[in-house]
Amino acid sequence: MTDVPASDGMGLTARMVDALKAITEFVGRHGAMPTRRALADVMGCNPNNANRLMDSLVERGELSAVTRRGWVAVAGFGRDGVLISVRPHIAARLAAYCAANGEKVTAVADDAIQLHLDQLEGDVATVVPCGDGVAIVVDDEEGTAS
Repeated sequence: MTDVPASDGMGLTARMVDALKAITEFVGRHGAMPTRRALADVMGCNPNNANRLMDSLVERGELSAVTRRGWVAVAGFGRDGVLISVRPHIAARLAAYCAANGEKVTAVADDAIQLHLDQLEGDVATVVPCGDGVAIVVDDEEGTAS
């Protein structure tokens, strides 16, 4: 079992590492986050324990959660930055790759997006500092920036 470091410096228990791996593998197979019942089935525990594991992973920044109609749903990996939705087949491929290679989904997604933006810069876009991040200024077909 590979150790999965928490993004905010808080350590993970062995059981949390197992849960994170199970969640990543589930997303790799199904292209969506597991329900608490599905995680409980995979982990061999009751749904209350699966719920506590998921909550602990959200608290440590390994998973992100959104509130919908008064209940909290696990939405993705990591909590820093922006929540981006991708089509299920892409999420499945990404999670499968990460599970097979011991990589963090957020790290691989960050790298892939950065590589793509690096290729765009200078060709069709300009990257400019903006607050805590950057803005992408895309040159349109007529050569003007937007």
